[in-house]
Amino acid sequence: MVDARQIFAQASQVKVESAKPEWTQILMQPTMDARNLVMGYIRCEISDLSGELGEQLALAVDELLRNAIEHGRGDCTQCSVEFTYIRTPHMIQFQIKDHGPGFAMNSVAHAAINNPPEEPLKHAHYRTEMGMRPGGFGIMLVKQIADDLIYNEAGNEVLLVKYLVPDGPIHSAEQL
Repeated sequence: MVDARQIFAQASQVKVESAKPEWTQILMQPTMDARNLVMGYIRCEISDLSGELGEQLALAVDELLRNAIEHGRGDCTQCSVEFTYIRTPHMIQFQIKDHGPGFAMNSVAHAAINNPPEEPLKHAHYRTEMGMRPGGFGIMLVKQIADDLIYNEAGNEVLLVKYLVPDGPIHSAEQL
């Protein structure tokens, strides 16, 4: 584990709110440079995981951060993105919050997650018509990697949970 305060000491675009090994919380400027710094830190933090799991989680977190930066800040260049990394022996949790208006998952026409089965590339046509860059597979990909992916009601905060034990949570709700 690395010390987040040391890692980000010289990074003006990242402010560390909590630097406990099991709970790191930062505020970052909504820029790709800040994202690169945070992703470097996360890659160090999860480097003890199997190569495939570590790469999958890094990909998922990167996608969620990119979405928060690209879609969540709107015109507010001064707004920050809140990023929290929590780790226990049994799970890893990433929480990302932007200050944009959010979105409703079922109304995102530019995302593959909402394509009907008979039109798997419908979102790609929409993106072309709207002049958007190619893409739209991110949330669908993240859902495949995460054990739990939960958005708040506004759609501007997301929680990704990955269990580190083979069968998910240690106790089911019925056992508690």
